[in-house]
Formats: sequence, structure tokens, C-alpha cells
Amino acid sequence: MGHYSGPEHKTKILKLFRSLLRERLKLPTENRRQFILFKTRNEFRQHKDVVDDKKIRSLLIIGFTQLDTVIVQSKHLSSILDRELTDFEKRKNVDFRYYKQQKEEPTDKSLQMGQNIFKQKTKKKKPLDDESNIN
Repeated sequence: MGHYSGPEHKTKILKLFRSLLRERLKLPTENRRQFILFKTRNEFRQHKDVVDDKKIRSLLIIGFTQLDTVIVQSKHLSSILDRELTDFEKRKNVDFRYYKQQKEEPTDKSLQMGQNIFKQKTKKKKPLDDESNIN
């Protein structure tokens, strides 16, 4: 039985926290995004001092279930509602979809060079033309 207080589990817990906060941005209304933010912060603060392995495990299961729920809700609600801008997007005049698209496209030349080098190293070897050397 593993302990849930080790560094590998702390990173798993932090990853869950970050994932919940990121996924909330995909919800179409500011009201829902703020609710998920409040609920996530509140639940994590409320349980930050839990040390019992069984309790931590059950909280992780609940947390990942909540994450799945947020993902499903964001997909469903986005299909029927137009997405409202977040408060940050309104202040900075930035659209989340544009920001997300920019993050997906590498703009740094060094990143592109690294990808090209990786592709060159992983090229498949050409088969030998002369099969008589095999026997």
C-alpha cells in the first residue's frame, strides 16, 4: 500500500487542482467559471491538512470525478451557448480561443529547430536493395 503524502502524490493533487482551474475556462458563462473557481479553491483549502491515506484517496477520486463533470459540462454547454468573455479577457481585450490557438502554434524558432532535429534523428532506415547478401 502506497502513502498519499509523498511527493509523487502531491504532484498528482496539484495537477488535479490545475486541471480543474484550466477546464473551468472552457465553460461558456462567467457565472459558471466563477463557481468552479470558488468551489475548487474552497474544497482544496478545506482538505489541505488531511493526512489519512484512505481519506486522501477518496478525495482524489471525488476530485477526478468532478473534473470529468466539468469537462462534460463545458462540452455540452458550449454546444448550446455562446461563450462569454472572462473578466480578464474583457480587461485585456483578448479572446480565450485566440490565446489558445496562439499557444498551440510554436512561434519560437528554437522550438521548431528542435522538432526538425528530432524528426531527422527518427527517420526510418532504407531497406537493402541487394538481398543476396542476406543468405
